[in-house]
Amino acid sequence: MSLRPVEFGEVVAEAAARLVGAVAQKAWCPLPRLAYVELRVPGRSVVLCLCAEGELSRLSVAEDRFPTPGEPAPFQRWLRQELTGFKLQAARYLEESRAIILEFDREGVRRRLVMEVGAPGGLLLLSDNNRVLMLSGEGFGPRRNLYPGAQWSPPEPVSAEALAKGRAQPSRLEPKEDDTLPRLQAAERVLGQKDRTSRADTIRRRLAQPYRARLKRSSRTLEKVRAEAQRGPEAEKHREVGELLAQNLHRLKRGASQVTLTSYTEAGVEEVQVKLDPKRTPKEEADWHFHQYRRLLRGVEQARHREAELAREVAHAQTALTQIEAMDDAALLAQVEVLQVTQGEEGPKGGLPFKEYVGHGGARIWVGRGAEDNDQLTFKVARPWHLWLHARGLPGSHVVVPVEKNAEVAQEVLLDAAHLALHHSGAKGEPRGEVSYMPVKFVRKLKGAAPGQVTYAREKTFVVRMEPERLERLLKSRHGDPGSLA
Repeated sequence: MSLRPVEFGEVVAEAAARLVGAVAQKAWCPLPRLAYVELRVPGRSVVLCLCAEGELSRLSVAEDRFPTPGEPAPFQRWLRQELTGFKLQAARYLEESRAIILEFDREGVRRRLVMEVGAPGGLLLLSDNNRVLMLSGEGFGPRRNLYPGAQWSPPEPVSAEALAKGRAQPSRLEPKEDDTLPRLQAAERVLGQKDRTSRADTIRRRLAQPYRARLKRSSRTLEKVRAEAQRGPEAEKHREVGELLAQNLHRLKRGASQVTLTSYTEAGVEEVQVKLDPKRTPKEEADWHFHQYRRLLRGVEQARHREAELAREVAHAQTALTQIEAMDDAALLAQVEVLQVTQGEEGPKGGLPFKEYVGHGGARIWVGRGAEDNDQLTFKVARPWHLWLHARGLPGSHVVVPVEKNAEVAQEVLLDAAHLALHHSGAKGEPRGEVSYMPVKFVRKLKGAAPGQVTYAREKTFVVRMEPERLERLLKSRHGDPGSLA
């Protein structure tokens, strides 16, 4: 569970006693209810963690922080703009309302950073007259009537019974000898690892979800295709009956529903009973069996090809799930961007804003689904160092190659991504086209621009000659709702 009331009282009291006068240097907001403020105290800096996320809620000193995915959240930009250079003047805990208030000041200008830790919780930045400058967290709801410009007031107090129950819980904060801020550091030890593990588990589940869905669909289809591929003996039976009928047309009478014919086989002479369609002539009956033979043979051949494709899809999904399960918390948290996309417990709500394809060497390639999704992909999901591509001078999808920081993109992967950029643009179907690419950090959204419209700098452009085989391979590699490893 989150910090207990007595523990919140202890950490806020320590912040008031030990951190007042510290200067805010930097701020981050990697997730809607999670923010960090770096405070400079004499001789060192400390990173104050404010988490209003349900059972993970805490005020603590963090040893490390979650990475900020993609374009910084508006709340992060406001924190940096409004708090940088401000001194912490006071820290208060409103126990009845379960709210923590950090007051900052610079040359007479005051700002308040508020964390509401009761359900649903959230973070707010207030002006000196207690008006909301910006809020982070989607859970305030109409009941709180909070929005930029609104007057802030503390949440409704908890009941006396709940307050008494909370006060009765003992503190779990156990300082260590070398702690410089013992209560705040102990608070991070109580919930910090749980926070990382919980979010890593959520990332793992969301990464795995599309592969589990693909594995389920492909496995189910594979069973049906394998049954179709095994219909060779049935086809052969139709051929044998067709030949037997063709050899005995003179013995067949129109309107009969059954006939017994003699078949000469390697095993000897057999009497074969053949069912007939009374509506067909003898020749039509023989031709119908030959038609069924050819139809089933074609189906068997197609099923065998499809069976191989589905087997590869199943193997790929199983391999990806194995890789995801083997990832440690650090590797999972490096993909924290998947937490920024609204999802339900069991998977995407309405789908992620991009389609994922698998390029050369298993590289992931993300393609925006539409104009608004392009903005979501580029400015919310993608990281600044990811590679961004677009068909030059044409309307089309934003394409992102999510690479590791400082990693080089292989030439084949670049060509794969360029093919997808042209295919999902006004150049679709053309034999060649120009594609521009650059790191995501050089892509900007113009104020007032339509969804999907951006400007960019430091781009490189090259001409791509479309390779049908490459494009076909890429289109077949698509995952339904990605957010995962290749």
